[in-house]
Amino acid sequence: MLPLGHVAYTWATLTWLQSRGQATDIDYRGAALAALLPDLIDKPLSLTLLSDSGTSQGLSHTLLGQTLLTLITARLRPRWLPYALISNSHLVADQIWKYPRTLLFPFSGQLDSWKFMGTPAAMFTAYAEIATRPGIVAVEVMGLALLGWVVRTGRLYRRRALKSLLLTGKVDSENGS
Repeated sequence: MLPLGHVAYTWATLTWLQSRGQATDIDYRGAALAALLPDLIDKPLSLTLLSDSGTSQGLSHTLLGQTLLTLITARLRPRWLPYALISNSHLVADQIWKYPRTLLFPFSGQLDSWKFMGTPAAMFTAYAEIATRPGIVAVEVMGLALLGWVVRTGRLYRRRALKSLLLTGKVDSENGS
């Protein structure tokens, strides 16, 4: 999944939960950051320390990495646990079960390698190829539709509501009036 899709599906889920009175204390900005966290960690690593790994889905895309994140968060910052769980959902969105060596690394011995991504140009080429796959296009278009629903529901097309989201991390349809 591409970055916009990760954020769109996360925000749509959060909007749906909050419309039912749940997860009302979750900050949309933090949720977006958490949804992207595995990529924010692994992409730079794949261009530097792990450039020979042949993948951009590294340590943060593993079951062990996400389990450690969740356990450490639960122990040190329990209030942040929802954000750790959002980060965990990144693996589902990326369908990481299709890459069992990555999912089970380090127990599997190595990360799955789809294509060399150790340079910015190689990573750009790989993502350009991914972005043209019909299945990815469909998932991303659905993400755009969900993001549109979030914008409409939260009235984020109104200056006051958008400003509130940016400053407080909250989506409040009353704020858009």
